[in-house]
Amino acid sequence: MSGKHDLRVANAIDAGEGWHAIARGKGIYEAGQAGGAWRVMLGVVRLDRIGEEGPEFGGLALAGDVIGAETLLLGSYTFAARALTPVMIEPWGAVAERASPEVLLQALTTTEDRAADTLALRNGSPDRRINRLLALMGRGLAHGRKLVRVALPQLRDIAEMTGLTVETVSRTISRLKETGELDVRGNSRERQVWVTVK
Repeated sequence: MSGKHDLRVANAIDAGEGWHAIARGKGIYEAGQAGGAWRVMLGVVRLDRIGEEGPEFGGLALAGDVIGAETLLLGSYTFAARALTPVMIEPWGAVAERASPEVLLQALTTTEDRAADTLALRNGSPDRRINRLLALMGRGLAHGRKLVRVALPQLRDIAEMTGLTVETVSRTISRLKETGELDVRGNSRERQVWVTVK
């Protein structure tokens, strides 16, 4: 691809019909980079802003959300975007051109919902924060299913998104696994949990 929707990411794979597949953990775009808006079709995207001490967690985007819309006004991204799970995206400009005003407004208003979701990740007990994060990730991958297998993010990612320490996250996940509240499978490099989507 070229032009304003050039991902400039080696792991972007053309999946047909303008969709692109991004592997888990790979970058989608960087803050300050020129580009265009994208709609998340499947998966969960982590957004980070660049603070004085480096990247800071800024929020999540789920299937149906638009990322990079600020480029329509500013010409460049204000956040860095990374695939927290395997992600499918499509250029949003083409969608926006053929969409009704109601569809456009709905796409843009989901940012308020996602901001509320992000705030909720940092409130309550460690159990609640981690369960909220996993439930949110499950929604991004559900695609109509009620039970979804979610790759457990790295402990550092979970800690940054929930406002907990890595040690607290590790202890909490171990305890939730021991009590049967979390169905964790796999080895330390590729752990997965089953999440019920509501």
